[in-house]
Amino acid sequence: MVCTAIFNLFKLKIQQYKYNNCELSNRIKLCGRVRFKLGRKAFMKLSEGCVVTGGAFINCLGCLRGSCIQVENGATLQIGRNSGMSNVSIWVRDKVIIGDYVTIGAETIINDSNSHCINYLERRGERKNGVVFQELNIKRAPIYIENDVFIGARSIICKGVRIGTRSVIAAGSVVVKDIPSDEVWGGNPCKFLRKLENNV
Repeated sequence: MVCTAIFNLFKLKIQQYKYNNCELSNRIKLCGRVRFKLGRKAFMKLSEGCVVTGGAFINCLGCLRGSCIQVENGATLQIGRNSGMSNVSIWVRDKVIIGDYVTIGAETIINDSNSHCINYLERRGERKNGVVFQELNIKRAPIYIENDVFIGARSIICKGVRIGTRSVIAAGSVVVKDIPSDEVWGGNPCKFLRKLENNV
């Protein structure tokens, strides 16, 4: 059973909500246009104080986009306490774990898979009726974003990476490999810029 929820309100405060494998804890705030889609046996947990927003009236850097969070069959998404994000796209086919006090800038994309097969013949197979993701040769790997990370607007976080505690990702970056704690990285692909000495 697929559960789809679209929140199109200016502000919705949830005290506690549990449905199947979806758990929204105390003081969750969903503002603007936020869309969730959960596949079978998917698990999603948004922890206390988490804020997810969408729409230009919430964050002008997000233009007119809302937020879209999709968790496929058997996948896991967990967002920690007091983390905030606006106008984000998160597509989970394996696992995405976001820590506490994480800030994710407008129009950031987080995707733990290649989304499609690399081989063109396999991509043709994707178009055939009855082919499901689990049967396709699509690479996927978990993403871990640790506590107090700041990800700048319009960044892309790719499969299989871990972003270390307190690190900063510059706006517009493409993260394709692990980022150590207490460092600033930026660019496409993302490269080391400097240490954050004041964080240690």
